[in-house]
Amino acid sequence: MDARRLWTLTAIACALCAVPAASTAFYLEDGSVKKPNTTIISDVLNRLTDSSKYDKRLRPRYGDKPVDVGITIHVSSISAVSEVDMDFTLDFYLRQTWQDPRLAFGKFDLGFDKIESLTVGVDYLDKLWKPDTFFPNEKKSFFHLATTHNSFLRIDPDGTVFTSQ
Repeated sequence: MDARRLWTLTAIACALCAVPAASTAFYLEDGSVKKPNTTIISDVLNRLTDSSKYDKRLRPRYGDKPVDVGITIHVSSISAVSEVDMDFTLDFYLRQTWQDPRLAFGKFDLGFDKIESLTVGVDYLDKLWKPDTFFPNEKKSFFHLATTHNSFLRIDPDGTVFTSQ
């Protein structure tokens, strides 16, 4: 491998390591970012998944109509195509969105301007109900893991959840 290619790979690796895996960000309607008191943010996140009001084992609006889950797939590569085994390898980003009214935070008195969305660490996703998405006829699947889990989680004030993995 020549020195230029090695230098480029090193620079990319350093840049990726410098980017935080996930953070809490608040975006205002005009697109600017406001940094409110982190105590208030923590309180909002704790109140959203308070076990006395939120049960992740129950889907949103349990007992009512099914949850509509929007799904998009962005294919990044197709490889290892085998006509003999009739299989292939597919790398893609899976994006899902659904509304969970239990996660609506627009009703909270946050003590500062209106928040457009909460972008939180992916570990918070473990506290939420998630759709059971599957691919029929798959042979093998797994989530790509680098140094951290490659996921994104955003919650809007009306309880709309957006994930990308």
